Amino acid sequence: MSETVTDRSALSDVEQRVVDEISIEEPWSLLEEFSELNRLSGSEDERAAAAYLTDRLAANGVDYNRYDPELYISQPHDATIRTLNKTFEPGIVKTVGFSASTTVRGEVEYVGTASSDLVDDGEAGPREPFAELDDLEGRIALVDGGSFSIGATTVLEEKGAGGVIAIHEHRREPHDGIATPVWGGAPPYDEKERIPDVPIANVTKHDGEILRDWAESEEGLELELSTDLTTDWMECPIVEARIEGGAADTDDFLLLHGHYDSWYVGITDNATGDAGMLELARVLEAHSDDLQRDVRICWWPAHSTGRYAGSTWYTDEHALEIAENCVAQVNMDSPGAKDSAEYTDMSCWTPEAHGLVTDAIDDVAGIPSAEQFPPRAGDYSFDNIGVTGFFMLGSNIPKEIRDERGYHPVGGCGGNSDAWHVSTDTLDKAGKDELLRDIRIYAVSILRVLNAELLPFDHTRYAERLIDHVEEYDDAAGDQFDFEPTLAELRALRDEIEAFRERAEAGEIDAETANSAITDLSRTLTRLYLVEDGQFEQDPATSRNPVPRYDPAHDFARLDGDDARFLQVQLKRAQNETVHELRQARDRLPN
Repeated sequence: MSETVTDRSALSDVEQRVVDEISIEEPWSLLEEFSELNRLSGSEDERAAAAYLTDRLAANGVDYNRYDPELYISQPHDATIRTLNKTFEPGIVKTVGFSASTTVRGEVEYVGTASSDLVDDGEAGPREPFAELDDLEGRIALVDGGSFSIGATTVLEEKGAGGVIAIHEHRREPHDGIATPVWGGAPPYDEKERIPDVPIANVTKHDGEILRDWAESEEGLELELSTDLTTDWMECPIVEARIEGGAADTDDFLLLHGHYDSWYVGITDNATGDAGMLELARVLEAHSDDLQRDVRICWWPAHSTGRYAGSTWYTDEHALEIAENCVAQVNMDSPGAKDSAEYTDMSCWTPEAHGLVTDAIDDVAGIPSAEQFPPRAGDYSFDNIGVTGFFMLGSNIPKEIRDERGYHPVGGCGGNSDAWHVSTDTLDKAGKDELLRDIRIYAVSILRVLNAELLPFDHTRYAERLIDHVEEYDDAAGDQFDFEPTLAELRALRDEIEAFRERAEAGEIDAETANSAITDLSRTLTRLYLVEDGQFEQDPATSRNPVPRYDPAHDFARLDGDDARFLQVQLKRAQNETVHELRQARDRLPN
């Protein structure tokens, strides 16, 4: 097994000691244990996994809490399709979380393609999927597009679809998933209608192509669609480890987290992440006297069946202390996939963490890395609060290898589409060398936050990134709207951040004051970069572009008359709010 660190001289003494102590023994033991547990949230196997985690934390001398909240989740059990005017024996058919549990009959209409929220390229596309589609009048919609857009389900239901069948790219079994756009599973009382009210099923690419041909034939296709689910409040354990920095004189903490529930045994999604967090808990506890800040490590349930319900519950319960004291959140999901060798296609972070993350990857492993815009996914339940985030998914299998193997794009497992959300995500999909490397990368990046005299976040870069995006919206709006007030404030803030950082690094501003200002900047800029709703709310789990409150500027290209003027009113109010927030951020910077 490889023990190489690319640039050992770049590591501090503490980083070297921690890296040296990280072993594959504890992580691999967890993988072997979890390889026998189908950790569906609300199940006995999930509770067994939580007990294993608490037992190992206790054995390693790590303080922990176990919470057992009731979360609103949806367990898919079974789905069937029965053709009424054709002879057909389908392969594996699956329903998805928060589908309606019912039986419907109807004519099938092929409605085209919808892209995935999780794996799309972030480019601005049509403002609404299926915008040209006629009323479906109770027909069953057949849609091509793999793990298709949650927003597409909503539109199809609004257009009268009595049910939805999605054609997945996988030829052996469709990927498991969830249909609700409600972040956290349980919607606010006045938004209950956002939960789908139609049955939804997924079929393989092979079966879907047959159904599509029949649906588009002159004779057409009629079928019966049945789904069976349990959607209810269920008790789901959350495990939280707390490591107090022995050198700390602050309430500040870093939150490392990932989900431990799974589809099937889910080794690379996300038992490898659970194993990495357990090893980091062990090693960081052993070196707690060397830490300048505290660490919390959380294992979430209900990621897969509750749309991040575990991390959402924790965010709601600890919202104020997160807002006041959490300096960064780090998601550990899908590290250590066999043959992963890059941090390019799937890993993401907020812009101020770029240098921190890429330096850690370079120093530990010397492998390629590239910044990706954080999708609305991956237990990033802290976006609305405005917390700096880095990592979401782990390392990835290089694209050329994925292409050679015929993998289609997926949102985890290092890009292995023969593992992601299917029954074959088994122990053989993880690599010992790859997992050890990834744990070390996480360790070094985390330590550089925990032990930094000044938090290592480059908000000058953040402001520059925001300027680039707002300039793009300004171009898209043309003469219809002027974003110059926002751009002027961002440029002024960028210059003042640069001057502030220079003074702080020169010791002209004490570290406590400077770090408070750095965290405050993250709250403002992250909310502008990622968020539309309030600070203690949750944006829906649908795709987004940077600075989402300004994204409607793209609509000017297709609007005229009153619609264009209504959008001008909307953007004027959004800009007033943004300029006010940016001016407040400037006023709060230390003189």
